[in-house]
Amino acid sequence: MAEAPKNKEKQFPYRSKEQCVRWYRWIYPIAFFAYRLIYGLKVIGRENIPDGPAVICPRHCTNIDPPMVCFGLTRKRHPRIIAKQELLEIPFLGRILYNIGVFGVRRGENDMSPIRNGLRCLKEGNQLVIFPEGTRVREGESVQAQTGAIMFALKAGVPLVPVYLTRAKKFHRMTMVFGKPYMPQIAGKRPTPEEYRKLADELLENIYALERQAV
Repeated sequence: MAEAPKNKEKQFPYRSKEQCVRWYRWIYPIAFFAYRLIYGLKVIGRENIPDGPAVICPRHCTNIDPPMVCFGLTRKRHPRIIAKQELLEIPFLGRILYNIGVFGVRRGENDMSPIRNGLRCLKEGNQLVIFPEGTRVREGESVQAQTGAIMFALKAGVPLVPVYLTRAKKFHRMTMVFGKPYMPQIAGKRPTPEEYRKLADELLENIYALERQAV
């Protein structure tokens, strides 16, 4: 019998930034050194990153995108990342990810804990990284944007930051472009399903519009 979501939530309770910061400061330089031996990184538009809470929305095409986004944001920001729950359940690696503040989401389950955790994170003044495509997109593929980033931005009243990443290749420099932050706009007090879809599509368009700067 599958384990109930509430039991998994007890297994991975919310950790504040203060609880994660020591682990993050220890892991960051080790990971930075290891990845930079293999991948170069050029960052464009870092001045567009807000100082306060925001939803950081990168393109997602390889496994190394999450740590590279952290490197692009720099060590001082310590963003929180929403990732698939299975990563947190991998021995050793999962414990490290959990201790540095990664949130798990269980796909296909009616699980509210990622929403509670994400909103709490933003209300505490942190930045939240969400990949709007929801999964890695292979070369030549296209997917419809998920609406999670829009929901967090609207509920927390924080801006979205589109981010374009070039596809990572070993011993080749990766380019990361941060676009200008913006607030999603809706007509009434609550967004309609149509507005959610329109805003999600707009976000993905804004991400890919940055591609021309990644040269």
